[in-house]
Amino acid sequence: MIKEYEKDDAVSPVVGVMLMLVVTIIIAAVVSGFAGGLVSSTEKAPQASIAVSTGTVDGNFDIKFEHQGGDPIRTKDCEFITFLTLPNGTVVKHVQTPTSSVARSEKPQIAMTHYTYSRGPHLTDPQKYAYPCNPATSVTVNGWVISGYQDVGDNYAWFGQAVWLPGDVARTFNNGYTANFVGLVKDPLNPTDEEFALLGECVQRNCNLEIKLLHVPSGKYILDKTITLQG
Repeated sequence: MIKEYEKDDAVSPVVGVMLMLVVTIIIAAVVSGFAGGLVSSTEKAPQASIAVSTGTVDGNFDIKFEHQGGDPIRTKDCEFITFLTLPNGTVVKHVQTPTSSVARSEKPQIAMTHYTYSRGPHLTDPQKYAYPCNPATSVTVNGWVISGYQDVGDNYAWFGQAVWLPGDVARTFNNGYTANFVGLVKDPLNPTDEEFALLGECVQRNCNLEIKLLHVPSGKYILDKTITLQG
């Protein structure tokens, strides 16, 4: 008896391998194009030389940042990240963003009656920028303009609004702004004597402060430096 077999319509091994190869090439091309798009869309971080120093003037401890050369730095694109090692060994982390709360000075700065407010570190050239402001009044003292502010801040010298150019100097300026910048203040608008005392102890003990200036769009650091607090 003769058996009849139907023809097998399955794809031959050679054709199957070719199809798999084509699919692999297509997937690789898609992945490569996607990755290339990601790389090309990533913003480049500014390159700048920034000197950091500390000091005390009239009882106020100050951290100073001097832009010594390189690209302009748009602080609206940046975050300051600090790690302060306290005298007991505890490390305090703080992140200063373009929308962080403004901070209050430790003591009245203007005619001994007006507190000042700022989101530091702020630029300090009175010929170019307005001084950190008092929330209620607008006055001019020794060439410094003290102007009202909104909750989001409307002072273009402040961190988060200023553009740092070569030659510019930004400072935390006084104990209130400095204590807030390094993460010692729970309520920036109502700092306490205990918080200022802890800042003073950190300076006296020459505690270490790690400072990172992050360019958020690129995820890269413009500044990454550890200093000792010295007044």
